[in-house]
Amino acid sequence: MRKVFQFVLIALLMSSCISMKKRVYIQNTDDSMNLSYVINKQEYKVSEQDILYVTVKSLTEATLSNDQRIQTGSSDLLFYLSGYSVNTSGEIILPVVGSVYVLGKTLEQIKSDLQVKVDVYYKDAIIDVKTSGIKINVLGEVASPGKYTFYQNSVTIFDALSISGDLSDLANRKEVKILRHTDGHVSVHKVDLTSDSILSSEFYFLQPNDVLYVEPLRAKTWGIGQTGWATFQTLLTTVSSTLLIINFFKN
Repeated sequence: MRKVFQFVLIALLMSSCISMKKRVYIQNTDDSMNLSYVINKQEYKVSEQDILYVTVKSLTEATLSNDQRIQTGSSDLLFYLSGYSVNTSGEIILPVVGSVYVLGKTLEQIKSDLQVKVDVYYKDAIIDVKTSGIKINVLGEVASPGKYTFYQNSVTIFDALSISGDLSDLANRKEVKILRHTDGHVSVHKVDLTSDSILSSEFYFLQPNDVLYVEPLRAKTWGIGQTGWATFQTLLTTVSSTLLIINFFKN
């Protein structure tokens, strides 16, 4: 009986401890070399969930501008109330100009389309189109899961992990899922954060409304421990309790 418990103890200790290799990002690089990677950035295309911030200004007057109360650091509520929501037809409705189809188009394409329409009414108009921040949902094995909004032009996967407090020791860095909404569909993509291929991946840069989900390692589902010492303490308690039960029934 004692040999059986010794065997089980050793096997569990070897299999349940989370090694350093499972905790490190971007492992397959040569530390002695300075490496560079080609960025594969995809231009974002507007979806039905977006609220656009549009300003059209001319030399004579400012027109078609969203509520001027929107300043840096304003809440999402002001963007929601003052922005132009993409309707079910894929359009936004602007004063004077009317409806403009934006679904599936990049911001630069929308600006170009708007320029043609606005030039009919205003001379030397300057147009700016932005999304109401890049909203990312971070779920799973991170310190602070939640919904985060970035008021910047681009967001990397490491930006999202950083703002959410980084991955926990029990996070499976090889099985990180990105849920992306495009053209009325949700696609699921897996990325491996332990590989340097993430740096040149099309998913290195996140897009508005992406969901980042980090799966747990099996050690969490087993409920044993993150370190060898924690595992040993848990198993020692379990084995001791088992021996007490066996001795009780023997007597």
